[in-house]
Amino acid sequence: MIDTEKLSGTQIAMLLFLLIMATSVLFVPGITADRAKQSAWIASVFASLAGYISLWIISKLGQRFPQQTLPQYTEILLGKALGKMVGGAYVIYFLVVNILVIREFSDFLTNTLMPATPGVLFSTIIVLIGANAAFKGIEVIARMAQFVLPLFVFSLIVILGLAAPSMELEKLQPFLEGGVSPIIIGSVVPASWYGEIVALAILLPMVNKPQEIKLKGVLTLLAVTFFLSADTLITLAVLGPYLTGDLVFPFLYLAKFIEFGNFLQRMETLIIFLWITGIVIKVDVLYYLVCFTTAQVLSLKAYKPVIYPAALIQILAATFLFRNTPELSKFLSENWPPFGLLFEVGLPLILLVVAIIRGKGAKK
Repeated sequence: MIDTEKLSGTQIAMLLFLLIMATSVLFVPGITADRAKQSAWIASVFASLAGYISLWIISKLGQRFPQQTLPQYTEILLGKALGKMVGGAYVIYFLVVNILVIREFSDFLTNTLMPATPGVLFSTIIVLIGANAAFKGIEVIARMAQFVLPLFVFSLIVILGLAAPSMELEKLQPFLEGGVSPIIIGSVVPASWYGEIVALAILLPMVNKPQEIKLKGVLTLLAVTFFLSADTLITLAVLGPYLTGDLVFPFLYLAKFIEFGNFLQRMETLIIFLWITGIVIKVDVLYYLVCFTTAQVLSLKAYKPVIYPAALIQILAATFLFRNTPELSKFLSENWPPFGLLFEVGLPLILLVVAIIRGKGAKK
């Protein structure tokens, strides 16, 4: 099964930018500061290597197997039985990522806006939105991203721009305290976010000009690296590395800190708007990937019958998988990176090596 919908390189770039940035903008500064302290902004830059490596591997596989997605060429490389198992593993990967995002969404809203509201209500709302978007198709989701991305970036620029004058650069000193090892340790978590560009392994055959995807992908990663490192740097310089590392949502507190005269305050409302718009697109894309990949692995003629059973699974898992936000944050920082990087870098690299050794696929 191949989706006949087509996307431009620019639309793919927008989807990938929101896919990576929507959650990392809130969580990465705190998680990296907890490990790398004042060098956390360097860790955010170093982590981008995972994204570039994943992009390179997926591009090479795409060249060898044009018009085929990862579940399809996995069967060619590993045989039908093992290929189905690997394809099924990617269904689980996309499903787990979306469950985590849904839970992040509900926890953020219950912690910041409506603490008396059950999180399951927010999870249900975002899942139903994702189900409807998945039903409409990836082209509709891409058009939504074209509308949301300028608002998302504008909100981000406003927050960072207004916070920059309050920076105290001495909070970034001493430079490279502890050497390089804290940077490497701190970069592991954001690396798993950069690696989400592996979504290209499913979306690449839908691009109308696949030769553009390398350049568009690199530009996307450069933009993500710039905004994520700026987010971390400014947060560190305003709040300090120790306070930043203790907070679950340090970027939200950065927005609360902003005061511009007597008329521009309480900027956290903009943060909530920024995050909700981005998270809707991320959930939509991941929901589509779950359903589409499942249909390919099961050799279904259409992915839409999968949409509503997937909704129930995601709502229940997002509600009961974690007891509270600290438990979710601990999972994201300790348990998720090796699992995520296995699917984002490890398995694609193994597939590429197998393709080269066995001489499978077109070389150009």
